[in-house]
Amino acid sequence: MSPDELLEWSFGFVQRFGVPLAVLAWLTVFSASIAMVFVLRSIPLREVALRASVVGLLALAAHLLDFFVTLDITPDLSMEANPLWRVIIDGFGLTIAKAYGFTGKVLLSVLSFQLFAWHLVHRASLFPATAASFGEFVRKLGVGAPRLGNVRSFFAFAFALFGPYFFYITLMNVTGDRAPALYGRLPSPPVAIAIFFIGIIAAYFVTMWRAFRNAGR
Repeated sequence: MSPDELLEWSFGFVQRFGVPLAVLAWLTVFSASIAMVFVLRSIPLREVALRASVVGLLALAAHLLDFFVTLDITPDLSMEANPLWRVIIDGFGLTIAKAYGFTGKVLLSVLSFQLFAWHLVHRASLFPATAASFGEFVRKLGVGAPRLGNVRSFFAFAFALFGPYFFYITLMNVTGDRAPALYGRLPSPPVAIAIFFIGIIAAYFVTMWRAFRNAGR
């Protein structure tokens, strides 16, 4: 199955479940953002708030740009491809669908800020006592830390930094509407996601290594 066929299959899978899945997705993000408020209350945020805010604002800019460009290109959302958004349009109408999309994107951006702040506060707990090289650091990262500590930290990092991917989605929307020749040369979303995710993995280990070195380990 090609990446594009996999994407088409996943869209069809989502649409088969319809409105309940779309509502569940929104409630999950909403609940997670509320839960993170309580999690962050118990940790020191002052030292990481600025860096986390930059990540959150980048995510917000990317998500809202995608939202408003989509509405500019297709005001009635008749050309919208997002299956979650489509089932809300079909089930509740355009006004509710716009509110669903806008609030969902804001909540995702808030969660990006929260998860990145959590990652920054907790990442030192994964550092090894010593590491003479980057390779040794990667091998030892998370050893002796709480179970799944590395997984949780990476998930928080990756979720937070995935927001800017929607700048690329906006580029695809704009070129698809106004520059079809350029659009045809752009990587498809599944390929772009794979490239972006590889970059996130690399960034995770590099930034962890730099933080480890700056801590004087």
